Amino acid sequence: MKKDFDRKQGIGGSDATRLYKGDWYELWQEKTGETKGADLSDVLPVQMGIHTEDFNIRWFEKQTGLKVDGKQETFFHKKYPFMYAHVDGLILGEDKAILECKHTNAFSNPKKVADNYKAQLQHYLMVAGYSKIYVSMFFGNLKHEVMEVTENKEFQDQLENAEILFWHFVEKKKAPPDYIAFDNFNSKEFSDGETIIPIIPRK
Repeated sequence: MKKDFDRKQGIGGSDATRLYKGDWYELWQEKTGETKGADLSDVLPVQMGIHTEDFNIRWFEKQTGLKVDGKQETFFHKKYPFMYAHVDGLILGEDKAILECKHTNAFSNPKKVADNYKAQLQHYLMVAGYSKIYVSMFFGNLKHEVMEVTENKEFQDQLENAEILFWHFVEKKKAPPDYIAFDNFNSKEFSDGETIIPIIPRK
């Protein structure tokens, strides 16, 4: 990621999850500078994920035989550069495959991870233009599993539409509703209450 890149200048994977879950207003406040984002430096699950990432990559390589370029890469959407994806690694020897590392609690499972991070994973694939992402998951300190997630074009279309509309609110400094249901983004155009915003379907 560029050293001077400010996360307030765009929509990343974690932001995509918040939009998917309907958390528009608080995210808008953070992106417009009205409030500061949460301080995650003392959030143990977040810090565990950060500090076990290198080991996660090495363990993934050992268990799968795949090789990872562990240099974190940041991609920007070719058409909408305010959308960015900061990925944990790229799979060497495979065409357009990403690695995402997760460290979660011992009571979770791959289905819960897939559901909780669906928007983040599809955002990464959409922005990078990649087709597959491996999710390397530690559950507590007892279990490791790997899950493959492929691109879901229909979901990505909805997600892209949602992100375009959200960023429109940010640029206009016009507060969005507190909550917007994700299912609304099946249509081809949306209104912010004043302006109809045309949405161009992804190709």
